[in-house]
Amino acid sequence: MGDEGAGDGPAIHGPAWERTVLLLVPPNDVDEVHESVDDFWRLNADLGDAERIRFETALVELAGNVIEHAEGNERLLCELTLQRTATALEAVLSDSGAEVRVPFRAMMPDPEEMAESGRGVAMIELLMDDFTYERDPDGNRWRLVMRLPEELQRDHHVAVGGDGPT
Repeated sequence: MGDEGAGDGPAIHGPAWERTVLLLVPPNDVDEVHESVDDFWRLNADLGDAERIRFETALVELAGNVIEHAEGNERLLCELTLQRTATALEAVLSDSGAEVRVPFRAMMPDPEEMAESGRGVAMIELLMDDFTYERDPDGNRWRLVMRLPEELQRDHHVAVGGDGPT
C-alpha cells in the first residue's frame, strides 16, 4: 500500500501503533480493509490467532455492511483507524453515508427470524467488548473495542518495535 489519496487507493499515516486508511467506495472495497488489517498485524506480531480472528471478523463484517448498505450508486468516503492501546484493540470506521438505524441486540436472532441477513450487528456485538454507532455532521461513526488479555497488555501505547510511548 502506498501513500496515495482516496481516489487512487488507500493512504496510510500515523505512528506504528495506529493506522488510518482512507477509502473511496467504489472503487475501494472490503479487500482494502483486509490489507489494512494485515499491515496492522505485522506491526503487532505478538497478538495470537484468537485475538486476530475475533477482531478482524468483526471489522470486516462492519465494513462489509457499511459498503453493502450504501444507498444506490452512492459513493462513500470512509476513514478507518486501527489502534492498539495499552489494553485494547480499537477500530473507528467513519463513512459519509446516510444515517442508519442500527439494530443493536445482545444475542444472535433466531434462525427463523433471518434469512441471509440480520446477523451482522449481533455477531459484532458478541465478538467485541464495545460496539457503538453515532451520527455526526460528517456522517456515520462506528467504533469497535476488543480488550486484550492481561498477558498482551502493555504499560504504554506503542507497538512492538515502535519509537517509544505515546
